[in-house]
Amino acid sequence: MITMVAGLLGSTNAFVGWLIHLGIALFAGTGFGSLLGQYAQRMAPAVVLGLGYGAVWWVLGALWIMPANMGMPVFEWNDVTGSSLGGHLVFGLLAGLAYSCIAQVMGKRTGSAGR
Repeated sequence: MITMVAGLLGSTNAFVGWLIHLGIALFAGTGFGSLLGQYAQRMAPAVVLGLGYGAVWWVLGALWIMPANMGMPVFEWNDVTGSSLGGHLVFGLLAGLAYSCIAQVMGKRTGSAGR
């Protein structure tokens, strides 16, 4: 699968694929904080928003952008896209939890917890 990600830049090298995937994950994680951070400061909303955000990235990346760039059918359900959904949901969940935990710690340090 990671060599398919490398194919986004015309490569078949797994290391290139991991670098591309890391870059996308950094962009997506930063986007979570920028777009949803104000709503994700408490644990429960952060979990729900994170799962939804992961699902959106799955639709955008795994179902649309990557297959379209590789000349494959878009929005197709198969074993690869199914397992990819799980990975994207875990990413979103961890992004939400991490953001919530950091927000709570920073709130306690600044005395603004509970706002």
